[in-house]
Amino acid sequence: MKKQRTFKSKFYKLLFILLFISIFLALYSNSNKMLIKIGEASYQGVLSTASYYAIDKTLENNYNYENLFNIHKNEEGEIVMITADSYKFNSLTVKLADSVTNYMADYINSGVEVPIGVFSGIGLLQGFGKKVKMPLVVISSIKCEIISSFESAGINQTRHTLYVDVTPDAAVITKATNKKLVDNIRVMIYDNVIIGKVPEAYLAGSVFSAYKTL
Repeated sequence: MKKQRTFKSKFYKLLFILLFISIFLALYSNSNKMLIKIGEASYQGVLSTASYYAIDKTLENNYNYENLFNIHKNEEGEIVMITADSYKFNSLTVKLADSVTNYMADYINSGVEVPIGVFSGIGLLQGFGKKVKMPLVVISSIKCEIISSFESAGINQTRHTLYVDVTPDAAVITKATNKKLVDNIRVMIYDNVIIGKVPEAYLAGSVFSAYKTL
């Protein structure tokens, strides 16, 4: 009888330990999933803010449409050539990339605010408790592209738009796992209507890009 009671006691202790470990691992896994979601949401919000901030700041410095493109017409008023100022475009993309990089670097250094309730691993508690800052997001590089696009806007009119694409190489990292963030933001910076037929050779558009590492 004593041996049977001892066996049952050990069995229940082992069962309790296994149950405790299972609950702990489940809560730990949930906690990491919550951290990933918080880091991802924070990153997406800051990426948008950083992009608009960089565009507003950079375009103040004499980068208007007329300075970036020259439209050449013949005596009949037909468009024969559209030339882009490559130096100014390269300068613009570099300054945009620099500005976004500096903004994102400040964000990374300050950390992401996480409520203490997240560490419980219980969904109902994830919004409760004091917020602590954690270095969840890592960004290795940022790519800025300016995309030039032409499309018909009516009889003898062509719409010329310029977009900025900002694409960071980023990830959310916790002690248990990490998730690569595949996200970018596109912002229109110029929308111009050209009076006159644009040669077909220009309708494919063009791209100017710059890379920056953190």
